[in-house]
Amino acid sequence: MVLPKGTLYVYDVAMDPEVKNKRKRRRLFDILETHPGFSEYAKKTASDYGKMIVSMIPLNPKAGAGSDGLKIDRLEITVIYTERDDAPVIEEDRNKYKFIIQRVANVHPQDLDEYVAGNIPDYNPDQAIQALNIILAKFPSRSGTMVAVGKKKFFVLSDDAGLQYPLGAGLIALKGFYTSVRPSVGNMLCNLNVCTTAFYKEGSLARIIREFLGIGHGGYHPKMHGKLKSYLRHLRVTICYLENSKGEKKPRGRTITAVSHETPNRMKFEIDDPNRGTKTTKTVEQYFFEKHKIRLQDPDLPAINIAGPGAPNPVWIPAEMATVTKGQAFMGKLPDEQTAQMINFACKQPKENAEVIEKVGLPRLGLKGQNNDLNPFKMSVSNEMMVVPARVLPAPEVYYNKTSFTPTDASWNLFKRRFVKAASMPLWSYVVIQEPGRPINMQEVITILRNFKQNCGQCGMNVADPVTKFSDGMSPVVVTLPDFNKRDPDALEKAMRPAFKKLMDMKIPVAYVFLPSADKGVYAAVKYCGDTKAGIHTVCSQWSKVSKEKGQPQYLANEALKFNMKLGGWNHMLGTKQLGPLGVGRTMIVGCDVTHPSPGSLKGTPSIAGVVASIDDNFIQYPASLRLQNSRQEMIEELESMMLERLQLYATRNKGALPERIIMYRDGVSEGQFQHVLDQELPKLRAACSKVPMKQPYRPKISIIIVGKRHHTRFYPTSEDAMDRKTGNPQPGTVVDRGVTAVYDFDFYLQAHAGIKGTARPAHYYVIHDSNGFKADGLQQVTHNLCYLFSRATKSVSICPPAYYADLACERGRCYIYGLLNASDDVSSKSGGSEAQEIENTVRAARKLWDTGVHSRLKDTMFYL
Repeated sequence: MVLPKGTLYVYDVAMDPEVKNKRKRRRLFDILETHPGFSEYAKKTASDYGKMIVSMIPLNPKAGAGSDGLKIDRLEITVIYTERDDAPVIEEDRNKYKFIIQRVANVHPQDLDEYVAGNIPDYNPDQAIQALNIILAKFPSRSGTMVAVGKKKFFVLSDDAGLQYPLGAGLIALKGFYTSVRPSVGNMLCNLNVCTTAFYKEGSLARIIREFLGIGHGGYHPKMHGKLKSYLRHLRVTICYLENSKGEKKPRGRTITAVSHETPNRMKFEIDDPNRGTKTTKTVEQYFFEKHKIRLQDPDLPAINIAGPGAPNPVWIPAEMATVTKGQAFMGKLPDEQTAQMINFACKQPKENAEVIEKVGLPRLGLKGQNNDLNPFKMSVSNEMMVVPARVLPAPEVYYNKTSFTPTDASWNLFKRRFVKAASMPLWSYVVIQEPGRPINMQEVITILRNFKQNCGQCGMNVADPVTKFSDGMSPVVVTLPDFNKRDPDALEKAMRPAFKKLMDMKIPVAYVFLPSADKGVYAAVKYCGDTKAGIHTVCSQWSKVSKEKGQPQYLANEALKFNMKLGGWNHMLGTKQLGPLGVGRTMIVGCDVTHPSPGSLKGTPSIAGVVASIDDNFIQYPASLRLQNSRQEMIEELESMMLERLQLYATRNKGALPERIIMYRDGVSEGQFQHVLDQELPKLRAACSKVPMKQPYRPKISIIIVGKRHHTRFYPTSEDAMDRKTGNPQPGTVVDRGVTAVYDFDFYLQAHAGIKGTARPAHYYVIHDSNGFKADGLQQVTHNLCYLFSRATKSVSICPPAYYADLACERGRCYIYGLLNASDDVSSKSGGSEAQEIENTVRAARKLWDTGVHSRLKDTMFYL
């Protein structure tokens, strides 16, 4: 990148009265740019349309360029809000807004050049980078052919089939671009990547509602209300049935603020009858026919309220009177079918993504060709991708019982291979879950169980015949699910309870569960009952997958991997040589993660923290601790007690010995939170060590490595020799630690896996604390080798297993509060009370569901696999 010359002036922006609505705030900034008091500065400024303006010149000509000018460099400009440039001014006094623009800092881009050159390590580049990102975003933010989602993602509004894809459910997927300025050794870089997200379709709201609900005319049912309310929340629509004083029907933008339980043909209201001097009761349908001469085509769809916030009365209109405005991102939770389609659309091979960046991204973002928004700042971005050096690390030797080999293409199969340490299953059974009226063939189940036992035997496991006779004389254990429209978490748990009681009565420790579909609610209920109530290990298979004869041996072998690990076995291992510095002395590897409530969760739903830790010198078994914590809190609140549990179990399994080193792979932390980990989590980790009962103070050497997955750095091979020829991705084991890494810190990118589909995303490892003194090459190699130790698969995985396991443990915790994480809006609205009371009720419900967490019989195992 070529950075601006001279000084950049940074201004804080306030509005009086304050405007929190982002759309309205953006519109006010547009009005400001054409205001006589500001228009002369518009070309030489850029804003984030929120709280900041960056300028090439002082906005107050009397203010000096130096820091002395900060206090007097201030503008106050009053504008009048209108929806559109051609819209008449209505209630001028109520629509007046004052901009208060105050210079708060001077930024010198040349300081960034010195910083990346390694000359000023104490310099904080954050404010300068923020200013450059605002300048970079000016062109796409003002473009009529792109829409911004957040501050760094811009999506293309185009009918080009390569840039959009119909998802169904009233949604489309749009392709866009992420752009961000980043410092690296010797250079300031522009990180540019392809991204994809879901948007609402443009067009008739009634049609989109029917498509979302999967219904035709007349198919709406009141039970769909909660789902629809979430879908339409804050959706922007256009109406065009009202006439102005000239009798013209002009489009007007409105926001849906509520969805009624009633439909226009049933919703009634009173209206004054001027002829009779009385009030008349009409339905909304009647009113639109008599007043606007409009005969409704969809009077059975719910009415929507388009009154603004703070309006004294609602304004209910039929859904068909509104059209959905173009370019609105869908912020809710995508249904499973749409998620799968989105992934298919987004997954493009590296060559395709590189081409769309060069041919579409660069010009659309204003980084290629003439850019009148960027030119005044004298800032530019190279149109060529940066070439960086990379190495391909060799795959480690993988050991099974009495055999070893070096994998090719980072994967292998279990054919004729026996587990290193095979568990026994002397007592086990199975559960068949079926839909009402659609029984599963029991003879097929028996055949599959026989094949499963045979597969386990081939892997070295000693597996008895499953228990099929129970104390009540019934065989087998069958659960028939409640009807779909009655399938809430309580009903599912109630349906499962008798089956798990049978298993408990027979003291059965593990069960194979056959599921009728991919219904996540059913899966969650099985895990909730097994993990927390019954203390029984469960492994689930979807009937449609396990019952296929083709590929069944491989499928059942993969299920055997989970059974063996849950029961304390070891599937495969690495040799001491492959463990490098971790193979000497005692080391505990820890994985940490936190998962947060997703869209559709009740307000106040807790986050879930997970900590896993190895208990053997080969880093195979990683039992876990789980905790609920404050909603959306990223730092692990109870890390001290969780680590104490892990250390105590390690001592129990190692004859009282404790690890000399603790290596923590911390997942899910953004760069802005690295210091929080050091300030909050590292002291808790040390406190846990101090509480372990030992004759001498216990002070192990600690290293903390952040594992980054949600970044936008991608690598494209420059030659066929460095390429995976099946996909065009870099070869497994590719490591990059120069060119795009941090200026002063210890970090590297590692793609340990073979990218099967799309463009592979490398993991970003960032060492923020290291009292073990790891060398770069040693840590990179051992991290890469550990990726071959993921016990649930026969391949190298994309992130280090302890981080992967922590993520899986957190996902398992979500099953225990599934109803709160997947609640309809109706549940929330029925709770009543203030928001604080609603949050308190949700937390109380979560604590009740969670109770004591994982059952005591499972807590020291890898129950979460």
